[in-house]
Amino acid sequence: MSNMPQMDPNQIQAMIVMLQSMLSQQTNVSDAPSAKPKKPRSKKASNQSTSNGRINKFDSMTEKNLHKEDIEIDRKLSQIPPVPRARKFSTLNVQCRVCGKREEINPTLLSDAPDRYKCNKCSVSPG
Repeated sequence: MSNMPQMDPNQIQAMIVMLQSMLSQQTNVSDAPSAKPKKPRSKKASNQSTSNGRINKFDSMTEKNLHKEDIEIDRKLSQIPPVPRARKFSTLNVQCRVCGKREEINPTLLSDAPDRYKCNKCSVSPG
């Protein structure tokens, strides 16, 4: 402390007053309420907005039931009723190029070359 210059007690008192005034200004700024408090966002589904007191306006709109009319129109306009797709196919006997496992598969699952087939177990592993 011998290297520090000696200060007058009046100067020290003036610095203390100046620092206290700066400190009181900072606390006043932080104590002041902000213009609009932010609400934390939740990850709930948006259809639960009625739980906080708001009214779901979509329930009163005519668009709410439009999809029901589409089903009725489709039934009236269809000349032939829908048919399930159950086409017959013959399975192909293939061998996995990695592990050598032999399987019978649907021909639509096979790409151009039958020697490039990979079984499900080998497909998930790299290589």
